[in-house]
Amino acid sequence: MTIKNTARCLLLATARRSFLATARRSFLATAQRFLLATARRSLLATARCLCLVTLAANLRSAAAVEPGPDTNLDAPPPGAFTIVVIPDTQSYVGRGTKRTPEATEPVHNDYFANHTQWIVDNLERQRIVFVSHVGDIVEDDVDQEWKVARDCLDRLHGKVPYGLTVGNHDMDGDGDSSRFQKYFPAERFREFPWYGGCFEPARPEPTVSGNNADSFQLFSVDGFDFVFLHLECNAPDDVLAWADGVLEKHSDRRAIVTTHMDLGPIEQPKKGRDFYDFPKGKMRWTKIHGSRGNNAVQMWDKCFRKHPNLLAICSGDQSRSTTWYEKNTGDAGNIVHEMLSDYGSKGPLRLLRFVPKADEIQVITYDTMLRTLTETHKNAPERERHQFKLAHPMKSG
Repeated sequence: MTIKNTARCLLLATARRSFLATARRSFLATAQRFLLATARRSLLATARCLCLVTLAANLRSAAAVEPGPDTNLDAPPPGAFTIVVIPDTQSYVGRGTKRTPEATEPVHNDYFANHTQWIVDNLERQRIVFVSHVGDIVEDDVDQEWKVARDCLDRLHGKVPYGLTVGNHDMDGDGDSSRFQKYFPAERFREFPWYGGCFEPARPEPTVSGNNADSFQLFSVDGFDFVFLHLECNAPDDVLAWADGVLEKHSDRRAIVTTHMDLGPIEQPKKGRDFYDFPKGKMRWTKIHGSRGNNAVQMWDKCFRKHPNLLAICSGDQSRSTTWYEKNTGDAGNIVHEMLSDYGSKGPLRLLRFVPKADEIQVITYDTMLRTLTETHKNAPERERHQFKLAHPMKSG
C-alpha cells in the first residue's frame, strides 16, 4: 500500500470514528431529552391526579363540616323572610366529566350538595320561603350529571317551594331539554299546591320548551303574595306570550322572574378577554333556539316591561362577570331590580332577605362551603357588588 493510500485510509477511519462519536452523542442527548420529557409528563400526570384526589377529599370534608343550622350568618330580624337563589351549579367531577375526565370515582357535585343541605339545615333559622335555580344545573347534558342534580334537589323536595330554570348547558342548541324534562317533569311537582303549572307548546312532542321547561310557582308569606316565573334560556315568543298571561292573571301578586341569560357583556364577545372587558348590561345576543331565541333586551321589550307587579329578575350564565346589578323602570313606573349571580359554580349562594319593616331587600352573598360572607372576588373586588340593599316598599302590605 502506498503512503498516499495509507493516509487516505487513516483519514477515512478517523472521520468515521468522529462521525460515529458525534452521532452517538446526538442519539444519547435525544434519548435523554425524550426520557426526561416522558418522566416529566408522568410526574405531572401523577401530580395532577394527586391534586384532584386531594381536592375531592377537601371538598367532601368541607361539605360535611358543621351540619345543622349555620350560626355564622345572622338570622333575619322579626318579620323578615328569605328567598334563596342558587347560581349555576356546573362543578361536576368524577368519571367522564369535563373537569376531571381521567377520574375513576363516580360523578358527584359537592358544591351543589352542600348548597341544598345548607338550605334544608337553615330553613327555620333564615326563614327560607322559596328557592330558585338560575340554570346551568348541569355542565354536560348527560344522565350521570342529571342523576346527581336530582339527588341534590331531592333534599328540598317537599320541604320548601322551589323552581328551576333551564340554562344553555341543560339543553341542546335547538332548545331540546328532554333530559331536564326526564328528571324534573311537571308531574314531579303537581302534587304541591304552590306549583302553578308550565308552558305547554302546541306541538306533538314537548321536547322543546315543554313539560316544565318554563314554569311558575305561587306562594305567600305574612300577607305578601308572590308569583315566581322560571323561563328557559332565550325563551321564544310563544313562551313569552304564555308568561304574559301568567303575569296578567296574577297581577295582584309581587312577581319575580328567573331566566338564565339577562345581564352580562352587552355585545357578544369575540375572544376570551372580551367577556371581562366589554361593557355590561342587558345582553343583546343569544345561545339557544336559533332565530327563535330572544335575547335579554327582546325579553324585556316583549314581556317584562309591561307588568307593573314585576319587582326583580334573577339570572346567571356569566361567570366572568360574576355579579352585576341594574335598576330598570317598567312602563308603569315600577322599579325592576335585575341581578346576575354566577360564582363559577363554587361556594356562594345569593340570599334575598325581605325586611318589610325597613322597606328593603337585603342582598346577601354567602359561601356555604367557607361559612362566611362573600365580600370580594377576582372579577368583582368591590364589597358592594356582593353585599347590598334594594329599596322595595312593603310596609303597606
